[in-house]
Amino acid sequence: MTMDDSRDAVAHVYDGIEEYDNPLPGWWTFIFWATVWFSLAYVALSLIRRDWFDPHLRFEAAQTRVLQQQFSQLGDLEPDEGTLLGFLEDEDKAKWLAVGEAVFRTNCVSCHGRSGEGVSAPNLTDHHYKHVKVLTDFPTVIKNGAAGGAMPAWGNRLLENEVILVAAYVASLRGGLVQGREPEGETIPVWGAASEAGAGD
Repeated sequence: MTMDDSRDAVAHVYDGIEEYDNPLPGWWTFIFWATVWFSLAYVALSLIRRDWFDPHLRFEAAQTRVLQQQFSQLGDLEPDEGTLLGFLEDEDKAKWLAVGEAVFRTNCVSCHGRSGEGVSAPNLTDHHYKHVKVLTDFPTVIKNGAAGGAMPAWGNRLLENEVILVAAYVASLRGGLVQGREPEGETIPVWGAASEAGAGD
């Protein structure tokens, strides 16, 4: 058996064995560089379009699409007293409070407690309020925040209909009197049917 001496030898000899410069197969080199360029492109794209790769962002996007489909049945809600009272007093509309509750449970429980009893933020189940004087103040506070940022502004993170539905849900917690933080702020007049009933007494 003869050796093919047409190859270029390198300056490595071990125990009398001479090393030759054998180039890698072309297919192997191609796969290696394709992997390198794919990895670089993947990293760059994952930084530019996180919504394509981050499972949490993809879930939020899917959740938003579902909500948008649901909200198409409601149309564009207005943060006025009539709209809010409709969700509080109309049995057909009251089912939408479940959406407001879902938004509350997702974003608000760390400060307000799971049932609105208050943790680091006020108890929402009594009759005292610090930044709310009338019913329509709820969506305003939720959107713009309060107390110098202690209550964060959610207007850039929630859809308008989400703001209104969570406002209606929070308003519905009034009078639940769940044991938690002590009352803070001032007692404000009741709203809606309860207000009319009180006026008629």
